[in-house]
Amino acid sequence: MIKKLLFLLILFAPFALYSQTNPTGNYSGYKITDHQLQSIMYSNPIELAGGVQINPSAGFQDYYPSATTIRWNYTDPASIGGNCFVSGNGLKSIVAWDLNSKRSCLYDNTSSTPLLTYPVPSSTGTIYNAISSTGSYITVSAYKSINVYSGTSITPVMTFDLTTLPDTGTAGQVDMTSNGEYIIATASRNDSSTVMCFNRNSNIPLWKAKIGNSIYGVNISGNDSLVIVSTYNRYAIYNVYTGQTRYYGVNTNGSQAKFGISGNGGIIATCDLRGYMYVYEWNGTTYTLKWSMQEPPGTYYNWITAVDVSYDGSYIASGSLVFLSSSSYDGKIRLFKTSVGSTPLMLYAGCGDEINSVAFSKNARILTAAGWGDLSHQKFDYYIFKIMPEYNYYNIIYGLQTNGSLFCCSVSEDGTTGIAAGKAVHARQMGSGGLLYNINIDTSEGPTSIIGENEYTSEYELYQNFPNPFNPVTTIKFRINEPSNVKITIYDNKGRELQTLVNAYYVAGTYSAGFDASGLPSGIYYYKIEAGKFTDTKKMILLK
Repeated sequence: MIKKLLFLLILFAPFALYSQTNPTGNYSGYKITDHQLQSIMYSNPIELAGGVQINPSAGFQDYYPSATTIRWNYTDPASIGGNCFVSGNGLKSIVAWDLNSKRSCLYDNTSSTPLLTYPVPSSTGTIYNAISSTGSYITVSAYKSINVYSGTSITPVMTFDLTTLPDTGTAGQVDMTSNGEYIIATASRNDSSTVMCFNRNSNIPLWKAKIGNSIYGVNISGNDSLVIVSTYNRYAIYNVYTGQTRYYGVNTNGSQAKFGISGNGGIIATCDLRGYMYVYEWNGTTYTLKWSMQEPPGTYYNWITAVDVSYDGSYIASGSLVFLSSSSYDGKIRLFKTSVGSTPLMLYAGCGDEINSVAFSKNARILTAAGWGDLSHQKFDYYIFKIMPEYNYYNIIYGLQTNGSLFCCSVSEDGTTGIAAGKAVHARQMGSGGLLYNINIDTSEGPTSIIGENEYTSEYELYQNFPNPFNPVTTIKFRINEPSNVKITIYDNKGRELQTLVNAYYVAGTYSAGFDASGLPSGIYYYKIEAGKFTDTKKMILLK
């Protein structure tokens, strides 16, 4: 009944054009709330956060409503926001401020005023942080020292001086167990780096190990038993408490990413600079390749720049950097079901530039991603996706535009708190100043009641693009009920084919694809899906 009502409403609703505008300030958050969704069904066109206007024919009823909001944000006049983590309980976060006025700051959810500021030497290059699950302990790795602090004092409870090592190196990537009792720290060098484990009450390493060259990632498994350490061309998995090497791998094509590991270490995901992501599974003796995928190369090899594995190992997320030419770029976000393989449950394309950070909540209901966005700042720099397998729903519920680029994101275990930090101008432009956002994420479960019980069926369906009208990026969502080759083609208002947006084989499920119309003039366009015997065409409006 509800679907019929929606059909009639859309069929007879008067059609009008609405321009997109950006609000004043340095961000705009795009979201859909329960109230706004009802307004779409029962009243005149409304304006969403960020100034995007829609009308009843926009088809928003198939998008999960979100009350996600920005709790607070901060713009630093000189420093750049870097390494950032939110505590497991979501109540505190630690953020590194690099370049100028270098420091690490501890925040809560009430204000952008730091609870504590941990000093670092001015000669520091990059600052690396870690935080315990409750925020009671913080590790700051900077220049030639590893410091552990309580969340109530700037006096270290433990300090390790890297100059005591015969091959000192620079304080590098760091992580700590959920209770803050053990710290995995690194001394990074171009030739051979050192991995160390400390108890927070002693500056004598429990164990040390040598690995490859410069270290790009340290990631402790959710149950605190294993840690995966990645360098440019090697990676290793160690037992946190004993230092025993569980596995040692080689990155033939190089990588600059932190690798993903599941809660019990049973699944790991690696990536490289030729666009490959490899997923491995522990068989009781060693890690064996489960499946792999590649970001298809064009004139150049594209890169996979970020990976994460959900706590239970059932999902994997990736971010990429796509080289459109020697001086133009794009990015993509993918969500995979580990047991299914390399065909993504969701593909969000048209991100404008590199996606450099992806992070799951512990229950894998929320996925966040951060990236550089496009140079004209028309695309999102921060994304929040909802994962609801019981409704076959995997889609974006919130996007954030900034005047700069974001370098890092983190999300609490329950998914209610997200943070993201970055630069106040685009990453590819000269300039300083930093950005920091604290996000209150709506994690309410289940679809809103006005969607209707039959809205999530196993039928083929092509949804109305969102937003519509749009400028210049929109998302096209579709659903298929059996494995099929799916082709989505974009046409102009004269029926001329402009672009093949999707042409790939998919298993049954619901998927999304981003369409970037930056190079097209304002006007009416069409998109057509062909999947098995199913075809459908819908209209969309580009307004610049």
